[in-house]
Amino acid sequence: MDLSRFADYIQNHPEFGRAVAHHRYLPPGRAAYARIPDLSPEILSAMKHLGLERLYTHQVEAIQGIREGAHVLVATPTASGKSLVFNLAVLEKILKNPDTRALYLFPLKALEHDQMKGLWSWLEAMGNPPVTAEIYDGDTTAYKRKKIRTTPPHILFTNPDMLHRGILPHHEAWEGFLRHLRFVVLDEIHTYRGIFGSHVNQVIRRLKRLCHHYGASPRFILLSATVSNPGAFGRSLVGEPVRVVEGTGSPRAGRHFFFMNPAASPNFSAARLFVRCVEEGFRTIAFTQSRQVTELIHVWVSRLSPRIRSRISSYRAGFMPEERREIEGRLARGDLLGVVSTSALEMGIDIGYLDICLLVGYPGTVINTWQRGGRVGRAGRESMVILVAKPDALDQYFMKHPDDFFGRSFEAAVLDPQNPFVVRAHLPCAAAERPLTRADTDYWEQDLPAHLEALEMSGDLSRTADGDPAWYPTRRRPHLGVDIRAAGDTFTIFERDTGQAIGTVSGIRAFKECHPGAVYLHRARQYLVDRLVLDKKDIVAHRTDLKYFTRVRSEKETEILEVRRSRPEAQFLVREGRLRVTERVKGYEKRSIPGQELMGTFPLELPEQTFETVGFWIEIEDILVRLVEKRGLHFMGGIHAIEHAAIGMFPLFALCDRNDIGGISYTLHPQTGKSAIFIYDAHPGGVGLAQRGFE
Repeated sequence: MDLSRFADYIQNHPEFGRAVAHHRYLPPGRAAYARIPDLSPEILSAMKHLGLERLYTHQVEAIQGIREGAHVLVATPTASGKSLVFNLAVLEKILKNPDTRALYLFPLKALEHDQMKGLWSWLEAMGNPPVTAEIYDGDTTAYKRKKIRTTPPHILFTNPDMLHRGILPHHEAWEGFLRHLRFVVLDEIHTYRGIFGSHVNQVIRRLKRLCHHYGASPRFILLSATVSNPGAFGRSLVGEPVRVVEGTGSPRAGRHFFFMNPAASPNFSAARLFVRCVEEGFRTIAFTQSRQVTELIHVWVSRLSPRIRSRISSYRAGFMPEERREIEGRLARGDLLGVVSTSALEMGIDIGYLDICLLVGYPGTVINTWQRGGRVGRAGRESMVILVAKPDALDQYFMKHPDDFFGRSFEAAVLDPQNPFVVRAHLPCAAAERPLTRADTDYWEQDLPAHLEALEMSGDLSRTADGDPAWYPTRRRPHLGVDIRAAGDTFTIFERDTGQAIGTVSGIRAFKECHPGAVYLHRARQYLVDRLVLDKKDIVAHRTDLKYFTRVRSEKETEILEVRRSRPEAQFLVREGRLRVTERVKGYEKRSIPGQELMGTFPLELPEQTFETVGFWIEIEDILVRLVEKRGLHFMGGIHAIEHAAIGMFPLFALCDRNDIGGISYTLHPQTGKSAIFIYDAHPGGVGLAQRGFE
């Protein structure tokens, strides 16, 4: 059965057909090519060997910009050949000047390994010229790391975490590499948004500072999915004006796009649809919005169709590295017919050819929807994307207004390069690399004196007493205390009877997913959590075969610390300012598999979690409360629905995940003295989203 016939099958199926809210076929698009002059014989030979007779227009435009010395940002769709741009430009420069060095930064280790394979295919096609490349990350052995530092390669593959903790703190050992660094490549930069982007911005500032110290001024090559503000976002990330290449010359295969709005559980409906896709011979990927839903769908699929159990897998953060590599390898080889994943497989890791993408719930942004849909139908193959709607406001809006989705522009990517919590976390790291002076306003142009004074007061920096002031860190390795992913402490999950590590979980997730009594799901296997050992960051669990899963119950409260801006809006008063948010996990539910019926609730006593952030809130006057109640309507239910609708709609205006935004509703807030709806950045210090929401 081909995909066109399968599309007819879905629409005529007694269960799936009733759920179809919209079907659209997106026709194929032709390629647009251009010529690039003066390519070296080695590169021309390699292109011929790789079957690349011509380059797409956007590839040529980007390479020309790099040749002219510009910082270039390529923002084109998935599978449009962006990696060819930086590989060709860098190799061309190395062949002309063997002293040239390049730093390739990827947000995931898996991407490093995948892109290294792509580079080696170029080097082999070029007849193995004297160009060296190495991966330097947390999985590199101590022996190999020492060897790489002693003889740095032409091209170094790493990630922002290793650059932050493993390279910049030891820059003296990398002097030769940094002195000749000509290119810094940042791939998948749309992922560097929010708090992670604020941290990466600071790491880039520190890198530039050290490069300038050694006499280098590297060009930045940025690669991104399509966003509405590529130039502004690229500049805020690397602190340099960038030349943007947006129009794509790559071809596009035909694609079926379904919107499905099932009456039953969307998660279970997606599991049934996944089984049907795989049993009809279509290699399928399902993207979910949480780790727990990923595992639940894997469990349901395994039980609905035991014969395909060995040919499917879940994939998410929290797996051990060797597990992830095994799954990636089986996908690339075609051994796996289907995978259920969180956003972890959204980026360009080679997972072979896939036919159908199931989106279990709207991914939150137009960008992420097309990015995930772009994982199927590569190499000119027709594909299918099926969005299975959840009851959320944004899901249901697009079910009723599909034309709005297809006509909608991409969202803006947002990061806050001036986040004071992040800046003050990185300044001691910079001071450990080289003492800070007043001249460092070249790198921290906003509020540096105030930050230095605050860090002196907190005891994180000390100032010299004589001559021009210089600031030094008071701790020897401040880098170790700065987690750029802002994920919090990592807990390791151990199997009780064997002592084997089976996974990891970070921060508040440990309280919500691995509390005593929780059922931890891992690749369709169930574990019951026995102990959560807070001081050792250990979780102990044992294998079980229970017929239920667990879900926590928590409560939150906000305290207003500072009001920064206020304005009237219609009949309301809207304010923006600093907040303190406290969350307490109070208990958990047991829900049956399948069916999800509530079996009971159980109390928990865990430490409360508190952080400061930025938010905005809407104050509602008493007269409006009385008006709603006079009409016999449920006021608390109404403002709670507004809160959830606002969070659900937020990604329409800023590129973020729903988990980046939090909210609380009050019928009476003790500080405002009236009803209020709070929307806030769900990360300490804020990441610039609430300010955008206020505006």
